[in-house]
Amino acid sequence: MLVTNKHRVVRKTYFLLIILALILCSTVIGFALKSTINYNLRIPLLILMIIVTVAIFNSIKNLRVFQFENIGSTFSIKYYHPFKGGIISPYLEFPISNITRFKIEEYFFKSDLLKIDILIKEKKKTIKIKLKISHLNNSDYRKMENSLEQNC
Repeated sequence: MLVTNKHRVVRKTYFLLIILALILCSTVIGFALKSTINYNLRIPLLILMIIVTVAIFNSIKNLRVFQFENIGSTFSIKYYHPFKGGIISPYLEFPISNITRFKIEEYFFKSDLLKIDILIKEKKKTIKIKLKISHLNNSDYRKMENSLEQNC
């Protein structure tokens, strides 16, 4: 079973890149047609465009694709940037029997937080892993939880 947010993240990336291109085009047109823009608005508009551009770059930088895959006895999580190319290795891969806690904390304005506690039997130690996840529905969360409960 595979749960992913790849299509939504790629769609958001393209949307942000289109907005960035529109800002660049409007800036170039604004410099070419300086005489049509009111003198008192030139600097504030330029500052506003710079702030919006920095916010968009920061948003693109923080985007992550999340893939949860459950293959019966093991689960793997891939967590990577949408621009990353080539072979993508799993961020995390363990047997399902080692999971002691699987919790998803949903936030309204921020990205949701996935918390997984994994017991390493050889060292008798618990590893706590936290991942920020965005663009997943409640049904995707339920699919992940149900697949883990069925195989435990």
